[in-house]
Amino acid sequence: MTLVAGMIWWAALGLTLAAIAYRLLAIWAVYTWRPVNGPGFPDGTSVTILKPLCGLEEGLEDALDSFLSQQSRHPVRHVFGVADAGDPALALARQMAARHPHVRTEFIVNPALHGANRKVSNLINMSERGLDDIVLISDSDIVIAPGALQAAIDALSAPGIGAVTSLYRGRPGRAGDRVRSFGAWYLDYWSLPMAALHARLGELDVTYGPLTALRSDVLMRGGGLQSVAMHLCDDAALGRLVLGTGMKLGFAPQVVETLVNDASAAALFAHELRWSCTDRAEHPVGNIATVVSHPGPLPWLLLIQPGWIAALGIALPVLLRWALARLVERRFGRAASTARIGLLGVFLRDLGCFAVWLRGLTASTVDWRGQRLALGRGGLLAASAEAGQ
Repeated sequence: MTLVAGMIWWAALGLTLAAIAYRLLAIWAVYTWRPVNGPGFPDGTSVTILKPLCGLEEGLEDALDSFLSQQSRHPVRHVFGVADAGDPALALARQMAARHPHVRTEFIVNPALHGANRKVSNLINMSERGLDDIVLISDSDIVIAPGALQAAIDALSAPGIGAVTSLYRGRPGRAGDRVRSFGAWYLDYWSLPMAALHARLGELDVTYGPLTALRSDVLMRGGGLQSVAMHLCDDAALGRLVLGTGMKLGFAPQVVETLVNDASAAALFAHELRWSCTDRAEHPVGNIATVVSHPGPLPWLLLIQPGWIAALGIALPVLLRWALARLVERRFGRAASTARIGLLGVFLRDLGCFAVWLRGLTASTVDWRGQRLALGRGGLLAASAEAGQ
């Protein structure tokens, strides 16, 4: 080998070994994952569920029904919010509420903006009628199993815990759709293990939009929802808010499902690119290091010097990711509409993750529900000519 080829080979070997080590650590994190358990709150403790809505998507009816049909020992108030009275999601939410007349529901229509993050603006508008002892924030496209609400509330009662958040897996909005399953694979077998490992290697410092329950007094002491209105990654900002009050974060006992409804490969790429850019804005160095979780084609550079090292270096990351996927399914389950991933799927999905990561290194704007937003430092949303178009 030439000197340059040798340097590339050694760099590829180092990256491959790091990728193998990462997968082994992820397997350990998933296997040893433990949620928070608490004694429960007094029966009179009240709960507000904030559910921001924006547009219809496949599976939304099931998602809303899964919340409205929850049983709890506590009085629960469901608050649905939209910015536009003509949003079809509002009409659907009203229809679903009518099917559950015993459930207390409120509907807020308010287009007021309190920052560049429209989801948080929606949440602020929804909270203006007051919040109860416990606030549960959940994206519109989330499906939860029976008992998940009470389990999250009970977990929040653990000493020193200011918020609990749920790990989540993908649920294709249309069963059998290849693009939607491809997107769900990322959530199940790449994102979920990374979140579990992150919390095992250090203190959990981020909440997750699919479902987060927090004490309202902690939210207010930390500055309220207004303090996160300019952040693209409001989940990370909310986590910092809780930690800033001296309280801790923990995982809720049940994993929830988020609908995957990107209908084309381009739409899925744009969606995942937003996540990658958010991570880069929040953790610039850490985002570069995440290449070990999805090295894509880089281990193939070992073929510069063919042999058993190259063969193992190419095969082991794929085999370990496949083993991790099997463990995730046994530990956390799999949505019925998600196709099971095989070795070829692992390889192709890793290539997709690598392509998103590579593009995310230089992207400065993201698409978010029809908006073009520019990223500022620290994950803040910045105004720009392009973002305003």
